[in-house]
Amino acid sequence: MNEESVTKRLGLKTLLFPMLVLVAIALGLTLGFSFKEESSGIATYGIPVGLFFMIYPAMTKVRLEDMAKSLKSMRSVGLMVMLNYAIAPFLVAGIGYLFIGSIFSRIGLLPQAISSQVLVGVILLGVAPCIAMVMVWTDLAHGNLPLAVSFVAWNSIIQIITTPLLVYVLTRTSVIINPLLILESVLFYLLLPLLTGMITRKLIQKKRYFSRVLNTLSSVQTIALLFTILVIFWGEGYGIIDTPSLVWMIAVVMLTFYFILFHLGYLFSRKLGYNYADSTAIGFTVSARDFEVSIAIALAAFSAYPYVAVTTAIGPLLEIPLMLLLVWIQLGRKERIHIGEQYRTM
Repeated sequence: MNEESVTKRLGLKTLLFPMLVLVAIALGLTLGFSFKEESSGIATYGIPVGLFFMIYPAMTKVRLEDMAKSLKSMRSVGLMVMLNYAIAPFLVAGIGYLFIGSIFSRIGLLPQAISSQVLVGVILLGVAPCIAMVMVWTDLAHGNLPLAVSFVAWNSIIQIITTPLLVYVLTRTSVIINPLLILESVLFYLLLPLLTGMITRKLIQKKRYFSRVLNTLSSVQTIALLFTILVIFWGEGYGIIDTPSLVWMIAVVMLTFYFILFHLGYLFSRKLGYNYADSTAIGFTVSARDFEVSIAIALAAFSAYPYVAVTTAIGPLLEIPLMLLLVWIQLGRKERIHIGEQYRTM
């Protein structure tokens, strides 16, 4: 297939999007450096608004009957639970020990006192599964969105019980997860966008009008994503400005974690007979992490260790670009699957 047909199929916006992400990151860091005093307020109010307008367009595509069916799919839920709670936390801990606790410390990049704090921060980034952004990544990669929504519903309940246990096992520190923190995320990032999406579908039932609205909302989602990236790097970019060497070390750990876990979920699902859309939803659900919970635990239980909080703050700065890389990989993978299906039908 020639370059022109690939560009046409993937879309110019998809191909140019990585450049727009880099511009948003650079602008966010610039604003964070120039207006550091305003960073806290920008992050507090800007991130929830950006996330809502990222998730709402995706929810407009969800049909309740499809979501109800996904909620009852115990086979896929069981696979997700195994990967999310029996593998993901221990995988990120193992990768953290390999790089932070061993390689980087031994070659003198991190003092022992700091590396132990960074390791705890990395573990915190891995224990809680995402209950918001996973729907955006699944939608952007053309995965099974109703299945992703059902996974988010399950995770919002399960992680209240499992997160304190996993934190204790991996860090030997007892923590209490405030259920209101999870409930707030579920209400604002799941139920409210879902309700708004349902109302949108109900108000605009004619197919040609609905497709126009979806196209408009797709642009809104893109703008909201770029806005959220800008705000996150504005509000939390001090981690990059103050500790630039720490960023790339955490990036090595998290990129390895995201890449391995996503492909473990995706490829294992494919081996079990799931299609591209379902496997993509499983892959993103088990790899995306809930950085809000991680930061809250760091501030509440590890306030005496500043690098724990710094590490969890750097987490969301890295997660969005790294997950967008996986979206890009999946779009290319879907294109190859499409070409293979065309050849088989010829």
